[in-house]
Amino acid sequence: MDDLTAATALLRSTDAGGLLAAALTGGPEPAGFTAALTDWHYRPGAEVTAGYRVGYDTPGGHVVEHLFATTSTVGAPAAVLARGASRFAVWRHPDDPRLPGLAPSCDPATVMGWLGVRPERFDLSLLGYRPLRRAVLRATADADVAYLKVLRPRRADALAERQALFAGAGLTPALLSRPAPGVLVTPAAGGRPLAAHLADPGLGLPGAGDLLALLDRLPPGLVSLPRRAPWAERLDFHAATAVDRLPDAAGRVGALRTRLERVLATAPVGPTVPTHGDLHETNIMVEDGRLSLIDLDAAGPGHREDDLACLLAHLAVLPSLSPGHYAAVPVVLEAWWEAFAAATPEPAALAARVSAVLLSLVAGDAEQAGTRLALAEQWVGRAG
Repeated sequence: MDDLTAATALLRSTDAGGLLAAALTGGPEPAGFTAALTDWHYRPGAEVTAGYRVGYDTPGGHVVEHLFATTSTVGAPAAVLARGASRFAVWRHPDDPRLPGLAPSCDPATVMGWLGVRPERFDLSLLGYRPLRRAVLRATADADVAYLKVLRPRRADALAERQALFAGAGLTPALLSRPAPGVLVTPAAGGRPLAAHLADPGLGLPGAGDLLALLDRLPPGLVSLPRRAPWAERLDFHAATAVDRLPDAAGRVGALRTRLERVLATAPVGPTVPTHGDLHETNIMVEDGRLSLIDLDAAGPGHREDDLACLLAHLAVLPSLSPGHYAAVPVVLEAWWEAFAAATPEPAALAARVSAVLLSLVAGDAEQAGTRLALAEQWVGRAG
C-alpha cells in the first residue's frame, strides 16, 4: 500500500477522528467529540483532501465547526500531524492555508467595507468551496448582489486578465474590485442562468444556433493565453477519480477509457479557437434573448468540440438530478446534439468528448456516480 492509499484509507475511516481531535487539542479527544465526513477531493497520485463537521463540548456549550485535512504540503495556519508514514495538514474553515483571502471574504463586516455599503439587510453565502483551490461567495446588500471569487493569488491574476477580455467583448461584467490577495469582486451578471430556462421553457430557450454564435463572439485574445488540457486529454486522471468513487466498477471504467482513447486517437477535430473551458448551463446567462458568460477561470485556446461537449454532458445529467424540473431536457439535448454535430468536422470526436466530460463528473456526486458512468458509456457508443 503506497503512502497516498494509506492516507486515503485513514481519512475515510473512524481513525480520522483521532487525527482531527489531535489537531484541535494536541492530545486526546475532547468531551462529546464527533466527526462526520462531509467533503472529499481526490487527485490521483497527488493528494487527497477531506472535510469534516466536528462537534465537541466546551465550558461555554457544544461547539460545531468544520475542519479540513489534506495530504498536501501546506503552511500556516494548518497544524501538521503524522500517522505512520503519512503526514497530514489540518485547518479550521475558513483559514485555508492556500487561500489567504477566504477568511476575510467570509466576514460580513469586512465584505461590507469592501463594497462600501451599510445596508439594512446583508447576507453573505458560501456557494462553493474547493479546498486549497477556490471558493465563491454571494454578497446581498438589500437588493444589490455581488460575487466574490477567492483563488490562490497567482490564479486570481490570471482570472482578472480573462475577465477583462470577456468584459471588453461585452460578454461578462467588468470587475468591481480586487480588495485582498486572491479576491475578485464582480457584480451579478444580468438575466438568469440557462438552467432556469431549461427548467421552465416558458421563459424562452436559446437555440443551438444562438449558442454557436455566442462561441463565435469569444474574445480572440484568449488564444494567446496558456492552454488548459480538456477532459478528453486527462482520461487517466478522470478514470482514476471515477474508480476512487466506484471501486466495484473499475473494469467498466477501464473499458470505457480504452474505447475513448481509440476514438480520440483517430477522430479529427477543428482548429484551435478561443474557448470558455467550462461551458455549462449555470455559466451561461440569458437576458431578453441575449447571452453572456460567467466563471471564466478555464478560458483560453482550445477546440470548439470541448466547449460543446461540456454543455451536452451537463445537459445529459440534469434529468437524473431533478426529473420534475428537467423533463424537457432530453428533447433539447437531442436537438442540440444534432446541431452541434453538424457544426463540427467529425461527430464521433464530439460524442467521445461528451463521454470524457461525463467520466469526469462521476467523482463529483456519490449518489449520481453510477448514473453518470452509464451515461458516459452510452455516449462513447454514439462515437462508434
